[in-house]
Amino acid sequence: MYFPQYWHLSSTEATNPENDAQWPLKVWGWDDHSEAIAKQLSEKRLADAVEGLKKGIQPQGNSWYQYEDRPLREERIEEISGESGLSALVTRAKSGPLILNTAAIMFVDIDLPDPPPSVRGCLGLLFGGKRTLHHPTVNLRLRTEALSEIAKTASWHSGFSARCYETPAGFRLLVTHKGYDPKSDESKEILQSFGADPLFTRLCERQSCYRARLTAKPWRLKMEGAPSSWPVPDKLIATHTKWLQSYASACVGTGACRFLKTIGTGSQVCDEAQAIVKIHDGLACTGDRLA
Repeated sequence: MYFPQYWHLSSTEATNPENDAQWPLKVWGWDDHSEAIAKQLSEKRLADAVEGLKKGIQPQGNSWYQYEDRPLREERIEEISGESGLSALVTRAKSGPLILNTAAIMFVDIDLPDPPPSVRGCLGLLFGGKRTLHHPTVNLRLRTEALSEIAKTASWHSGFSARCYETPAGFRLLVTHKGYDPKSDESKEILQSFGADPLFTRLCERQSCYRARLTAKPWRLKMEGAPSSWPVPDKLIATHTKWLQSYASACVGTGACRFLKTIGTGSQVCDEAQAIVKIHDGLACTGDRLA
């Protein structure tokens, strides 16, 4: 789990050898101890990017460095220490929500599956195609069936115990009986067995942590995302601060999830999990409306 304290952005324009067009390049560097070292790294990575462009290596997805190639650039809000050091960290995601990152206690987010074609077809005629997935009858059936499958999968893992929560898009598990190395094959196997998003599984492995959103997605509050990502430029600090205040007010009465029940073949809650449950539930299960 690595969230650097310092970041520096270096930029330039390079020539695309394919068409001689000027290509704007922006590259971040990072460090735990000083911005000066972060600057040195950003300048080196920028030079590497320029050299890559000269050799015909094109950026992917309009970015030279995706999340899998660098630490997540998020503001550190609160550190939680355990017996072996830093066990969790609350950060703020690019769009604004608070995120709980854990070194060993596993989170599994499970999105609801699409309804079968027969259900989509029948209810689509009755309620309209765009409303089918959100109709209470379809939603309740999907959630009931999905929860049954989750409980069945949990029973396959010996001694497995987890707290199960309802989320706007499906369910979340907070595994309590022991910690798992996010980079391990065992971790990957458990995440895959529950049908976790492959992108989330890869993120856990690459970033060496598990992640759980603690506060609402801005669009569910009818808000735009945060006006700036971290670190916030001086010219945007006032605007960003005002947005944070509005966001905090809009979050009142909402929760990222709602506790349903404990599932699995065991009932153990390890010491580290107890601390994570307290933090998670205190921030994520705070309102009646899921957002």
